Amino acid sequence: MRRVIQPAVPLSMRLPRLLTVEEVAAGIRRHPEVVRRQARDGRLPAEKIGRVWFFRPERLAEAGFTQFLTTLPSNELPETPTTDPPTESLVRALGEAGLEALRRPQQDAIFDVVGRRLAEAGFSMFAFLLADGAGLRCVFRQLAEPDSDFEKVAGQAAVGTIIPFDRAPILRGVITTLRPHYIGDADELVGRMAVAIPTVAANARRVSELLHMSTMIAAPLVVGDKAAGVILVVGPRLRQADLPAVMAFANQTAAALEAARLLVESRQTEEAAVLALAGTIELRDALHSRADEHAELAERFAEHLGFDQVRRRRVRYAALLQDLGKLSLPDSILKKRGRLDPEERALMMTHPGVAADLLARFAPLADLAPLVRAHHEWFNGEGYPDGLQGEAIAAETRVISIVNAFFNVTFDLPFKTETTVDEGLQELTRFAGIILDPGLTEAFTAMCRQAASTKAAWYQRMLDTLVRSTPSVPAGPKDILSVADSRELRIIYRIAQETNAVLDLDTLLSRIVNIIRDVMGYYMVSILLPGDKEDELRVGAHSGYAIDIRGLTIPTSQGITGWVFTHGTPQVIPDVKAEPRYIGLDEQVHSELAFPLISRGRVVGVLNAESQHADAFSEADVALMSAVGSQLASYLEVAQLHDTLKREASHDPLTRLNNRRLFLERIQQEVVRAGGANESFSIVFLDVDELKRINDTYGHLAGDALLREVSNALMDAVRGEDVVARYGGDEFVVLLPATPASAATSVAQRILDGIARHRFMAGRELLQIPGVSLGVATFPRDGATAEELLASADATLYREKRKAS
Repeated sequence: MRRVIQPAVPLSMRLPRLLTVEEVAAGIRRHPEVVRRQARDGRLPAEKIGRVWFFRPERLAEAGFTQFLTTLPSNELPETPTTDPPTESLVRALGEAGLEALRRPQQDAIFDVVGRRLAEAGFSMFAFLLADGAGLRCVFRQLAEPDSDFEKVAGQAAVGTIIPFDRAPILRGVITTLRPHYIGDADELVGRMAVAIPTVAANARRVSELLHMSTMIAAPLVVGDKAAGVILVVGPRLRQADLPAVMAFANQTAAALEAARLLVESRQTEEAAVLALAGTIELRDALHSRADEHAELAERFAEHLGFDQVRRRRVRYAALLQDLGKLSLPDSILKKRGRLDPEERALMMTHPGVAADLLARFAPLADLAPLVRAHHEWFNGEGYPDGLQGEAIAAETRVISIVNAFFNVTFDLPFKTETTVDEGLQELTRFAGIILDPGLTEAFTAMCRQAASTKAAWYQRMLDTLVRSTPSVPAGPKDILSVADSRELRIIYRIAQETNAVLDLDTLLSRIVNIIRDVMGYYMVSILLPGDKEDELRVGAHSGYAIDIRGLTIPTSQGITGWVFTHGTPQVIPDVKAEPRYIGLDEQVHSELAFPLISRGRVVGVLNAESQHADAFSEADVALMSAVGSQLASYLEVAQLHDTLKREASHDPLTRLNNRRLFLERIQQEVVRAGGANESFSIVFLDVDELKRINDTYGHLAGDALLREVSNALMDAVRGEDVVARYGGDEFVVLLPATPASAATSVAQRILDGIARHRFMAGRELLQIPGVSLGVATFPRDGATAEELLASADATLYREKRKAS
């Protein structure tokens, strides 16, 4: 006989706040079997009694199913928080953390900022990365209560702990499915932590309490189509509805980590490129480079100044590569003992530009180009190649300049003693404000003196290296030059650049006077060249004059410049008011320097400088002009030769008029201009009468004299903007821009009248020009092209010639 005992108290009364599977299924609109499966998998917070699953409404509400709050008695409903609801605070913390992560360039910084943000919102965070494919290694942890004894209670440090996948199936599922996972049961979390980390098992409950670990979300760090790790967010009030927000945050964090990884690879590539180039410099025996030592000290000084990591790296790279351009220089210059001559120094000055050009071609190192280009600039603006001044020179370059100067006055000395560094620091102060930034020089000196007093390890190593070092042999050019040296180099360098780019004489002369006036600070500068006549000088270019004096001629027998050209000796006039030879164009001028430009023993011009101050020029200016004068004379001679060749190609050698080719170019240009402006212009076509009779009677020299005199008569009869050309043989043509037919007829008559007045020499006889025949054509009336106009004028000429005969 079986005995059945009824319970004294109904089950519903003994468990008043438990919901059945059917009630939960109705509440979340799922099939009861789905609810049982989710309870079994831990996706719904449930409690199993015997073989039956039950659910606490408050746990379901915490997991995001707020519809079950209505099943709680009113006195047991959770209090309304006075601050943001948990989900809102979590979403805000996750959003801010993800955005900040994207702005961080390093992995540790990324984890630090996101962990701090979550801790402020009351959540702890653990970051795991894949460890050899067999599990996950904890690389970061941030607790909501950082002062807790977490490591002491856990018995080991969290960071560095490896969790094998076979002990953490949920984390393995997150990695493989790339989907986040939610656990809302505190007891389940304690159990899973005890299994995953056996050494924590004994204290798992206490660790859970320290972390307030009643809920957890694990989200994958997805890079591409694979997971690189997992982020765990734990706390007391996470809900299943928070999964999308945590997943979005994990994606941002993963993107930031991937960007940081790529940045590290990029920097490794940059580093490899810099070291390869620096190694190439080291292989050049003539350089005897101490680039590594320069770079180490420069980077330390930059750190002392508070430069961030990016700027410190730029300083180190620029210091390593500052001599890159010297690879293009011959050993004869790099190994030369003593002072370089002007040509060699001008070539030496090209090396910063060469290095900058090379670096600019390689995108990852392009930002180093301006730093390397400027490493010979001076703080007072007297350096090269660009004459930068003060803070126009990048701070990184000013740091490198101080380190370079320090090595010049310490390591490069032939003999060193215990006081070498101290004496070198004192020497640096002499260059402060001239070559070096005075503020940075003071900071560098203070850094070294402080390191000496504290016997810093890096300073002691530097002293040991100094004692063992040998100076660069042979002693080449130094970075510290006199002001005169710098000005000389800058003038030569800049003029050399112009001659490489410009061969047109007028353009070159104009740029040369501007360079000299700019570098030297003179009031006015001009260059005078031999004129068309043997006994005159012509102003080829000028800078600073109130009026345009280009083309002005001065007899070689007059003025200070005439005297200098004739005697080939420079003249310094301290007071032009007391100098009878002075020819003045500006009342403010009080002193003058005139210097002959001599090439191969011949004076080819005069460089003239004037100042508004009395006694403004000294022997130093004369010495400077002596250094650059020969170079300048050589450049002028080349430009003059080029100008002569250009004139020969476009001018008739007999009459010096424009030739046929140049005339056709000019008339084509005028057709385009007048056609576009709806204007007219005219041409006059003429030939010389009886040229054959003159040649047969008096010889061809007389015929040549006749043609030359016709050209003179034409030039006398036309305006400055008109174009006169010898078309060929006895034919001449005149282009009259913006001239209608009636005005062209007047010009033609003026030409005929002028020719009638001119005479030419035929042997010993002075003869009248036999006469000319001419025709006129006007655009567009007589033709719309150059060919049509010339044909029309030629036809008119022959009609007039037939009438005359």
